Amino acid sequence: MTNPEAGKKTFFPKVPVLDLAENKEMLIEFVAEAIKHLLTAKNSILMLESMVYDREAIDSLFKSFHTIKGLADFLNLDDIRCLTEETEILMNLVRRNILKFDTKISNVVSQAIDGLHKLIELLNEQIVNQGELKSPYYDVSALIKSIRSITEKVSPESLGSPFEFEREIPTISLEEHLRRVDREEAQRATSPGVISSVDYQKVLRDLEETRQELQQAQGKLAERQRELIRERQLSIKLTQQAQAIARAKSEYLATMAHEIRTLINAILGFADLVKKGELTPKQSDHLETISLSGKLLLGIVNDILDFSKVEAGKLKLESIPFDLTYIIEEVFKIIRTRLNSKPVNIYYDIPDNVPRFLVGDPTRLKQIFINLLDNSIKFTEKGEIGLTISGESVIPREKGKDMQKLKFLVEDTGIGIPENRRSSIFDSFTQADNSITRIYGGSGLGLSLCKNYIETMGGRIWVESEIGKGSKFTFEIAFEVSSGDSKVASPTLPKELRGQKVILIDRSVKSRETFKNMCQRLNLQMLASFEQTKDVVDFLFTRKETKSTLPNIIFIDMMFPENAASALISRIRYEERLKEIKLFAVSSDFQVDISKMEVDNLLPKPFIDSEVVRLLEQVYGLKVEEQPISQGLVQKFSCEGIKVLVVEDSLPNQELLKAHFESLGCVVDYANNGQEAIDKIKNKSYDICFMDLQMPVMGGLEAVGVVRQQLKKDLPIVALTAAALEEEKQKCLASGMNEYLAKPFNFFELKEKIIRCTKR
Repeated sequence: MTNPEAGKKTFFPKVPVLDLAENKEMLIEFVAEAIKHLLTAKNSILMLESMVYDREAIDSLFKSFHTIKGLADFLNLDDIRCLTEETEILMNLVRRNILKFDTKISNVVSQAIDGLHKLIELLNEQIVNQGELKSPYYDVSALIKSIRSITEKVSPESLGSPFEFEREIPTISLEEHLRRVDREEAQRATSPGVISSVDYQKVLRDLEETRQELQQAQGKLAERQRELIRERQLSIKLTQQAQAIARAKSEYLATMAHEIRTLINAILGFADLVKKGELTPKQSDHLETISLSGKLLLGIVNDILDFSKVEAGKLKLESIPFDLTYIIEEVFKIIRTRLNSKPVNIYYDIPDNVPRFLVGDPTRLKQIFINLLDNSIKFTEKGEIGLTISGESVIPREKGKDMQKLKFLVEDTGIGIPENRRSSIFDSFTQADNSITRIYGGSGLGLSLCKNYIETMGGRIWVESEIGKGSKFTFEIAFEVSSGDSKVASPTLPKELRGQKVILIDRSVKSRETFKNMCQRLNLQMLASFEQTKDVVDFLFTRKETKSTLPNIIFIDMMFPENAASALISRIRYEERLKEIKLFAVSSDFQVDISKMEVDNLLPKPFIDSEVVRLLEQVYGLKVEEQPISQGLVQKFSCEGIKVLVVEDSLPNQELLKAHFESLGCVVDYANNGQEAIDKIKNKSYDICFMDLQMPVMGGLEAVGVVRQQLKKDLPIVALTAAALEEEKQKCLASGMNEYLAKPFNFFELKEKIIRCTKR
């Protein structure tokens, strides 16, 4: 209610008389909620006494006031309108003094909250006693007066000037009530059934003792709250210190990882160069040990770099459309180069019912696949390694598109995991056996990173394994299905090649199944598939004798023992009528040399639709475009006379590149930073440029911007960096670079980049 004379809001002059005929249930709920939120507000005030402008305490305080006011406004009853007005005054007080919330303001607000609390208790008493106020406080004017005196002191007119106030809400005096009770008792002393004044006095004394006990308990509670606040302050400081240390450690590890990778690049590069010379068997073994140790060290550095990002809380998931098939193909193109000539078959299977376009974080998903498959390669000496994807249940959502849960299974025929170690292999710096580090190397972080990524995506991962028979790592993640376009269109065969008749000779059941599915997608007619080479000879000669249709193309896996695949190739080439058949060597070993084989080309495993299409187009002369390049094919190309600019500030890396380019016959200039590179590009023509990113004076990304925007040069530029991260690669390509070569690299990878960029 508004007082026109004072020009400010005050309380009603008496305790409201509640109308319980229609509003009792709503009032009961209101009183309970109001008391709860007033206690929350009081705790927030205590917090602000020690931590000025604590965001959490301020939010809690305003939430409490807004809730009380909102409830009172919703009920819209004159009985409790005073609470609406008083909470609004308190909110204005806090809002105006939020940046200078000192002890004086805190005490004022705290007293007003105490007053509101006592008033609500009196309202509750009326509800409990069917509208009667049975409290011995016959007159609550002292309470109303004390509350009003506080709110008047914090009115808008007095907020800018000092004010005085009492430390606590004044205790309502009981003496006047006792005297009045005595008078009433004397008047009614002769009336039968009247309670004596002695009984009243006993009740009042009991109430007074109870009040004192409550005050003592309140004091102890306030002290405990202050202790908790001090403990919370200490906890916040320690947390901030820990976060600062984690950030510093993460930045340090990122810097050191770059430096270490640069040095490893030089070590591995020179080791590869020395291997080409004339060495004794013992020297070759020593060099192989150097190379293996360097690669293991590189893997550890990569894991530590990723783990430091997770530990520092810098792991942020993207939510962008991506092509699942494209991601899987890219993963296996990387994985097959790491088999190191192991007799291991690799495959992947994506059924037609699995959606191709999803929304999520493709970079982290790619890392999960690479870590799990790398792990399988490490512990599998023979047999198979594969990835199978299946579509699980659809998860409906109230807002947005439904989610599709997918199950991913990575399985191998490796050494297996002991049962008593399976529960701990996802822990950081943990491996299934202590001897594994000595035999296979590694940091024990790969599976921990996978688990962290998967759980951050809302999924889960588990393992099944049997010693000597292999392991199965399964994880599930729910994705939103996207209708977006792929980076790469679905490959299709030219009309001239559709319906070509093919056969496959492969011992792997999984490979034969995936090959059959691929033929259906590409519109190739699969005549048959065989597990043994001898069966193929019988099949071909039977069809030859009966003059039945022969296959146009034969795919032969090279993993058969005792050179059975090579013998089959020679037998087919020997027969005049079979000479027109196109022969493809198929191998998981990406570096197999086919130069001495009578085959038309090499098809690397696993079977990738786009690679099959490109190879068939190339062999039939329909289209010449970029194709997978094996080590054998790379050897056929010459880089003699290619003009190269190398921009690199590391002298060991410069020396390594000099040795590589000398063996290739390239003509090379060197620059130590981006500015020197720009000066050279202005005055000389080059066929290709290899550019480091982190250099003094001017970095690689800045230099590329100058070359593209100011010099207007379309010179092929290959990023040369030790930061082997997907986001780094995308940054380089977005800046205008054409390719990306991560350190450490080998001779084959360097030559392949030159061939791709110069079209030699």
